[in-house]
Amino acid sequence: MRAQQRRFPEARMHNGVKAVALAAVMVVAAACGGGGGSTPGSTEITVNIVPFTPNAVLFLGMEKGMFAKRGIEVELQRSASPVPVVASLLAEQADFGFVTTPVLINANREGTPVKCVAPVDGQISPERDASALVAAAGSGIDSLDDLSGKSVAVVQLASINLIGAKKLIDDAGATGTEYIAMPFPQMPQALADGRVDAAVITSPYLETALDAGAVVLAHPSSDLFPNGTVYCYAATAQYLEGNAAVAQGFHDAMAEAIGYAKDHEDEALATLVEQLDLTPEQAQAQIIPTNYVPEVNLDSIAAIQDLMAEQGAINSTVDPADLVWQAGAGSP
Repeated sequence: MRAQQRRFPEARMHNGVKAVALAAVMVVAAACGGGGGSTPGSTEITVNIVPFTPNAVLFLGMEKGMFAKRGIEVELQRSASPVPVVASLLAEQADFGFVTTPVLINANREGTPVKCVAPVDGQISPERDASALVAAAGSGIDSLDDLSGKSVAVVQLASINLIGAKKLIDDAGATGTEYIAMPFPQMPQALADGRVDAAVITSPYLETALDAGAVVLAHPSSDLFPNGTVYCYAATAQYLEGNAAVAQGFHDAMAEAIGYAKDHEDEALATLVEQLDLTPEQAQAQIIPTNYVPEVNLDSIAAIQDLMAEQGAINSTVDPADLVWQAGAGSP
């Protein structure tokens, strides 16, 4: 059954992430990857992801044994957006999970200490962004100022996609824009059907929309936060306190995977055939939107938080340094 769409004029972005996350526990996706049973002597961890192209680096690390050599066996869960990922972390259904920077900020503001442990693929590259704000084919929309009174799909309210799109659309002078929460996989068809006028969409779903004639208007994340941290793999402070060695191993495995993927991008993209059900041709056409720098950019987290405050999405702030787990001196 298709998820119900939620419409909000001018993006009512202040949300109770903690309450929403707890409610979402009941609907956390439990589709798991990997084989059955852990290797003797290894620690099995569950990583909850939002399936999209940048996960290729994680998949590559799994395939190349970068986690296994550190005594870690990875099981995967899949969720539609970061809020149910946070829910799974709080419910101890997952150990690590994909979060965007705004979700990370809101969770900590509202008393749920969740910390970035490792980048997903590095920092967002201004030359290689795999997400875009696109207009529907035949909509007559060819610039941001055409979005006055139009509808824009975003993966969730208070997401990095919404915050970035709203900034660019407002700066272009458009008014009365309506933002609709919608999972990425539904966006190409919603654009084609005319149910939304535009969408902030990411690979591999972006390519489907472009093949159907969608028009790129902007790349909100890389336009606003070049070389920034817009998402990461995170864990709760409670889990990190009790599992520091595992967290160090996860951090180091991801750092190694990011470094390897930089020089072997074709191998990283090949993992998307099995993990995202793409054809080999589709997989190799994807873009991993990274500069392959395996570090969290604190300045960009601060800039995102400042923009959230400017837009009225938050009424208090947190120290960006408190949002990042301090890894030890372990080397990849």
